[in-house]
Amino acid sequence: MLLIKAYCFFLLSFFSLDIFSDLSIGSIEEVFIKNGSYERKIQIYNPFGKTINADTTFIIMNDGEELFSEEDSWNGMSWNIDDSFLELYKSGIELNVVIIGIDSAKRNKGNIIDETRRYAEYFPKESIQYFDRGLKKYIYSTFINTNKFDYPSFLLKDVIPFLETKFNIKLNKNNLGIIGASMGGLSAINISLEYPEMFGFVGSFSTHWVGIQISEYIILPIRMEINGDEATTLAIRKYVHESIEKITDQKFYFDHGTLGLDSLYGVPQKEIDKIFNDNQIKFQTKVFPGHEHESPFFGKRFKSGLIYLLEK
Repeated sequence: MLLIKAYCFFLLSFFSLDIFSDLSIGSIEEVFIKNGSYERKIQIYNPFGKTINADTTFIIMNDGEELFSEEDSWNGMSWNIDDSFLELYKSGIELNVVIIGIDSAKRNKGNIIDETRRYAEYFPKESIQYFDRGLKKYIYSTFINTNKFDYPSFLLKDVIPFLETKFNIKLNKNNLGIIGASMGGLSAINISLEYPEMFGFVGSFSTHWVGIQISEYIILPIRMEINGDEATTLAIRKYVHESIEKITDQKFYFDHGTLGLDSLYGVPQKEIDKIFNDNQIKFQTKVFPGHEHESPFFGKRFKSGLIYLLEK
């Protein structure tokens, strides 16, 4: 295993080049960027070994710890997106892309603090204004809407400037997209709505439109199931409806399964589809019968979603 350490400018403590022997294809460079009181791991995955330059399409992916290795994942499951790129390679397709996998706020394999921190970090703060007055709005305004959980700011002020300096490029909607799943997918949509000039395409797998109830939030790591929350679903939908006019020529991909938590997504996704159709936004929504709300299922759908998003 090759390990190279070098000191970099103010954003970094260090970075290391780590060529994973268990990848199906490509190589990963691990970068640690200061985020508040700790360093967050960023994985720069070059699937086909191409030179990274101004012609490269950069794709930020949320929950980076779940993309490549079951060992890194909080629940022992992974997208294994390198397998998808190997399939593309065997089909004669070598995309000029680089994946920027950004670890979520989970630091200790999904304990109670990690679970609640991730939800707070990925929740679209701009939707809080659309809650009716009451306890729920107070809790979200007080405990969720804080600078401590400002993930979009971390991307825009820390990660993207680092990438631009490292590769001597300028990132914008012409060469940058964002992908996520579940709350990570909801976060991707939120970020694209707030910074449409930066992201040209968005992939949201099994988007968690339905939020969680207050009681579910308290017992998030040990809950047996999530039933969602109607008030949160409505607030998120109102936020998308009021913000959609910011979108011009971006492209969106949505999907969901039919089992487990994904069984809750059919109705709200159709409502979002209507908003996108009414505003003539370019998008695709797919339903995968028999798929559950788990990383391996996201990985199975990754290739088709990626190809759609990158089609000109």
